[in-house]
Amino acid sequence: MIKRFGKEEIDAVSTSIKKASLLSGYTNKFLGSEILQKFEKEFAKFHNCRYGISVNSGTSALFVSQLAASKKNNQKVAVPSITFSATTSQVIAAHNIPVFTDIDSKSYCMDFDFKTKKIDIAIPVHLLGHPCRFDMIKEMKESGIFIIEDCAQAMGAKQKNKMVGSLGDCGIFSFQETKHITTLGEGGIIVTNNEEFADKCRRIRNHGEYYRDDNSIGFNFRLTDVQAAFGLAQLRRLPRILESFRKNADYIMKNLPEIILPPFIPKDITHSFLILGCKYDKKKADVTREKFLAKLTKNRKKFLVNDETSDVKGLNSKPGKIISSGYKTTQYNIPLYRKYRPKNKAKRAEDFIKNSFFLDIHRWRTQSEIDEELKILHRTNQQIK
Repeated sequence: MIKRFGKEEIDAVSTSIKKASLLSGYTNKFLGSEILQKFEKEFAKFHNCRYGISVNSGTSALFVSQLAASKKNNQKVAVPSITFSATTSQVIAAHNIPVFTDIDSKSYCMDFDFKTKKIDIAIPVHLLGHPCRFDMIKEMKESGIFIIEDCAQAMGAKQKNKMVGSLGDCGIFSFQETKHITTLGEGGIIVTNNEEFADKCRRIRNHGEYYRDDNSIGFNFRLTDVQAAFGLAQLRRLPRILESFRKNADYIMKNLPEIILPPFIPKDITHSFLILGCKYDKKKADVTREKFLAKLTKNRKKFLVNDETSDVKGLNSKPGKIISSGYKTTQYNIPLYRKYRPKNKAKRAEDFIKNSFFLDIHRWRTQSEIDEELKILHRTNQQIK
């Protein structure tokens, strides 16, 4: 098993607790300690942005950024039909209305229909580490739509050397434990180049307390100093971490059985591969995806030799869900969101749900573990022929 964290992270946490100087630096604007401000600044800089506003989760980052962007309640917010549920739930939490879009058949990211009725805010999600089309984001922004890039799954991803999070009005990231880097299990951040917007986000995350005439209701979404210290140590290793994800993904894609189609990656894309999103090729298969997955689960229990338990998602996760069908349904078919269901189904999103095939890769997986899982995957493919 690869060691999850190094001496740098442990020492950073210890130092942040022992040295009171790192806990100083609070201002009447509640900007946080020196170490927290340093983490925000360096993370924003890594993604080519001027300002970073740390919060306690990626979900909170979605909520805060919408409150800061919204001019009134019931604004219409474009959301892709394929995404994690927090993207949609925080639209509703911010008293806005989700408008579901279809996805692009190659990237699986948002495909915005510019013929649709007026949208106030859009949340393009860089799904599974693949950036949304930047030309689409640019056109949306130019048409007056406020763009919140959901980069929770795509830290460090690029298109034409432009970083995710830097093209829209703001970008949000997650530091939950299975993401590219973590701040001790939970955390998030908003990045932006808009000083006024950044200032508003800071007020909202901290009770709105500037003691001035302000219409913003505030909350307590602060990140702790210990988390910031841990995150800063992780951030300095991020280039190596991203390389590990890409190395694992490249190796697996080159060794998949023919019925599993790897993701399409254009030459101008630098993918960050949080999860390897593939497709089950039903034309080449003799059984359904569900029967294949059921057989795969049985084989894994029968043939897995290196059965180390793990508390993280990965190619060797304890529940045996290392390879799955991915998202179970489109967002608009989740009971809570059905009232916002579009008149016409998102056809490409529906197809994705039926044929997606996810491999949870991670930098903590060893080469032997990956090889063993691939061997079982190929064995299953041979058995169903």
